[in-house]
This record gives sequence, C-alpha cells and structure tokens, in this order.
Amino acid sequence: MSRKFAFRLQELHALHANLRGVFILMLLLTVALLAYMGVRLWAIPDPVRPVELASLLSFAVACVVLCVGQLQCLRRMRRDTREKIEQMTFADELTGLHNYRYLEQRLGEELQRATRHGYPVSVIYLDCDGFKLVNDTYGHEAGNTVLRRVSQTLRASMRAEDFIGRLGGDEFLAVLPQTDSSGALIAAERLRTRLRALDLTAPGGERMDFVGFSMGVASFPAHATRREELVRAADAAMYRAKKAGGDRVCL
Repeated sequence: MSRKFAFRLQELHALHANLRGVFILMLLLTVALLAYMGVRLWAIPDPVRPVELASLLSFAVACVVLCVGQLQCLRRMRRDTREKIEQMTFADELTGLHNYRYLEQRLGEELQRATRHGYPVSVIYLDCDGFKLVNDTYGHEAGNTVLRRVSQTLRASMRAEDFIGRLGGDEFLAVLPQTDSSGALIAAERLRTRLRALDLTAPGGERMDFVGFSMGVASFPAHATRREELVRAADAAMYRAKKAGGDRVCL
C-alpha cells in the first residue's frame, strides 16, 4: 500500500468518524433540550401550557427532521466513502486502469462463471517494447506519458464486457470473456495496430517510433484451467513474441 493511498484512506475514515460524531452530538443535544423543555412545561401554569406545548412539539419536530437529515447525510457519506476506498483499492494510480488486485479477483470470478456455463475466456498479456529506452533517454515523465496514452487506447478499444488493467511497469493484462484463442488473436492484433498508430512524441518533439508492443494470448480451458496458470501461459507467449523480434502477437 503506497503512502498516498494510506493517507487518503486515513482522511476518508477520519471524515466518516467526524460526521458520526456530529450526528451523535446533535442527537444528545436534542434529547437534552427536549428534557429541559419538558421540565419547563410542567412548571408553568395550566392556562399557558397549551401554547408551550405547541412550541415544544414544533421544536421536537424540527429536531427530528434535522437528525433524520443528518442520518441520511451520514449514510450517503458512508456509501461514498466505501466507493472511494474501493476505487482506490482497485485502480492504478498512474493510468486509471484497474490494478493487479482487481484483475486477479475479477479473472478468478470470470473463470468460475466460465466453468459453470461452459464458455471460453482469453487473456492478452501486453508489454511495451523499448519502454526502458524511453525512461533512460527522455526521463520518467515521458515514460508516464507513454503509459497514459497506451492506457487510453486500450480502454477505448475493448468491448463493454472486457476488462483491462495494468500489472505494473509497462505490462498490461486484458481479459476477454466468451472469447476463444482465435478471437483473442484477432483482438490482440487489432490492439497492436491501434497502439502502433499512436503519435508518441518525446518532450523535444522527436517521434518515439522505436516503441512497440509484444502480446501473448492464452485461453481457458485450451491452455490452462486455473487463473495463475492462464496468466503464466499468456506471459510465456508474450516472451516468445519478444524473442521473435518484438512488436507482434504470439499464442
């Protein structure tokens, strides 16, 4: 867990705790004020009591409405906090894609569904060729820009039912439900073509044409039946693509 993530998590928990404390304080104050008004009500003469009773009831209704509003606000904040924590837990900070933790969980769930319903699932393991040269030549900010551009293209190129994430460094993994190896090969080649069409320009204006994309494809259940084995099979196929010269797709 990064320091920034831990700090944001502490902030969200502190905000939720503060709101809960405010609600409890308002509730206690309301009870105390109602008790005080009740004591005053019984201490005044009977002719004036109906007027005081009406005032007390109006005040009580206002307090209840206020407390209910605060309770609803607290519930919304709790839901928003949970969603933000989930987003922070499963999102890659640099690219906005899913991270490895999310991919691991979702891929396991998808393979369970595929086993029950009998359909194939394919994964595409992608590595950016020449990425180290980008960092060494133009700096890490240029490398981060490349990763963001690649991520945007990957996200825009996937189907609604597919999901893709960053494993770390310059490696990405796409999961294609209900897709066999032949369909995944077509999808991977289409991705590679779109990525190669990107205008990747260095800070000085030089085109970084040396950046390529090696991809490995593996399918369930043809190449593996377990999540870890499926990812390893796609990783091995990606390295075969690199050894063959890079910037290509291998099964």
